[in-house]
Amino acid sequence: VSQSRYVYNNILTFRNVARLKCYYAHTMLSYDSIIEKKDIKLLETLGFEVVNPNQPKYKLGCKAYAAKYGKDKVMDYFKSVIEEECDMVAFRALPDGQILSGVAAEVQHAIDIGFPLIELPCSLNKRM
Repeated sequence: VSQSRYVYNNILTFRNVARLKCYYAHTMLSYDSIIEKKDIKLLETLGFEVVNPNQPKYKLGCKAYAAKYGKDKVMDYFKSVIEEECDMVAFRALPDGQILSGVAAEVQHAIDIGFPLIELPCSLNKRM
């Protein structure tokens, strides 16, 4: 087998490797927004499969979990999604740097279980 054929086969094998799953923690205030679309596109461009809590699958799962365990326990549902389906977490703070309670709980859970974190930048044009 030629060296070029060997490299080509390894590249094909590499492309077929499962992508890392990245949970996208962001405030519900940004659901269905332009920034949500841009963030997802950025994470996908970086090679991640994005797990977005704004997807119907997770909305239905959250609703069922709340019905069974109570609305005050819904963050436990999203923590289980992070732990069972993901490899890491990316999060977005508000433009003023504030991290709202739901996102903060998801970020803290990622830290607690030793997952890598990516903070998506806000307001870069204000700092340049």
